[in-house]
Amino acid sequence: MRRVSPTAFSVMPFPGSSVEDMEQLRFLARQYAQQVPFGLDWPLNFWASEIAYHRGDHAARCWLDGYFQRHHTTDTRH
Repeated sequence: MRRVSPTAFSVMPFPGSSVEDMEQLRFLARQYAQQVPFGLDWPLNFWASEIAYHRGDHAARCWLDGYFQRHHTTDTRH
């Protein structure tokens, strides 16, 4: 997750992500992009923890954690 401006964000799905995965990532980014400080990259697993901690959305955290585990590689820029 990267917040590229105060109102814009970028989410880079893992290779092999389904259309549903990409839609869910975009939805969560629209809901929670403001958690990421402007100009920083946050790995999905850290972002998931922040969503759960600050917003109490444990369903979003569980989905992001599961997505991360299904597609985890050594590349943590996502």
